[in-house]
Amino acid sequence: MENYKELQNRLKNLPKYSLENEQKEKFLYTLRSKQNPRKKPVFLTPILTIIGICSILFILFLTQENYYKLSAQQGTVFTLPDRNQEVLGVEGKIGILVFNEQFVAEDGRRGAKLMLYFWGDEHALVDKNFRVEAENTKRVKVKLTEGVLSSGLYSEDAHTLTSFIPFPSEGVWQLSFYVEDVLFESFTVNVFPPFPKSEHYTMVDSPREIPIGEAYEVYLQSTIGDKEIIEVKLLDKKGNEVENTIFKQESSVIDGGGGGTIYYYTGKLTWKNHGTWKLLIDGEETGLFEN
Repeated sequence: MENYKELQNRLKNLPKYSLENEQKEKFLYTLRSKQNPRKKPVFLTPILTIIGICSILFILFLTQENYYKLSAQQGTVFTLPDRNQEVLGVEGKIGILVFNEQFVAEDGRRGAKLMLYFWGDEHALVDKNFRVEAENTKRVKVKLTEGVLSSGLYSEDAHTLTSFIPFPSEGVWQLSFYVEDVLFESFTVNVFPPFPKSEHYTMVDSPREIPIGEAYEVYLQSTIGDKEIIEVKLLDKKGNEVENTIFKQESSVIDGGGGGTIYYYTGKLTWKNHGTWKLLIDGEETGLFEN
């Protein structure tokens, strides 16, 4: 600082013709800049780092809130030891007798009537209260059913004939079986997407269960039955026609829930490969679905 002041005094005492005032000011500014280098705002670096870490933690928190790992083992399909019948569950503990050993989201038919089999201590199971709950990776919880267990019919130690409410969405769900409010067993299942449907028609088969490369007999249900035959087109995801066939009305039943009549149509369609598709049923288009 003293050197700077000394130079400043010398510059003032220079002859008038040596430096113009503007040149003096520029020279002094240069010296001042070298004497007092500009300090960098080092405090910004840790602040930006903290903000970045907080953002990452916030994203991880949201992810953990919406998707978390289910703790139970995956359910498997096994054959009952005393009869040629396949069930879904944990062998030696719990089994569900359900159509195709598979649940479909928003579908009430497959869960309308099913059998639960329990293996364990007969005295701790028979005539005891049970409850089945389901939870998915988004922490949505539903109570599927509850009731009282009866004695075994065959090799199982207890059983019950019951029904599940429909799963509200597709994806992985953990089923937890409680006996007298104590967890007996749990396992996970993969629930298929809802059946493809148009305004008045719904597929009864899940596209993911239909074999590839062969003509498969597909069933449709409808609340209107004024036509004996209807035209059904299989379209790819771009809307291009892949197959065109005729479905015939096969039967009708009384809807136990609504009291109306449900009409069933059947016909054959062939999916040559896996992909994204839609159906045009009697002029009504379904949403896109995958097989």
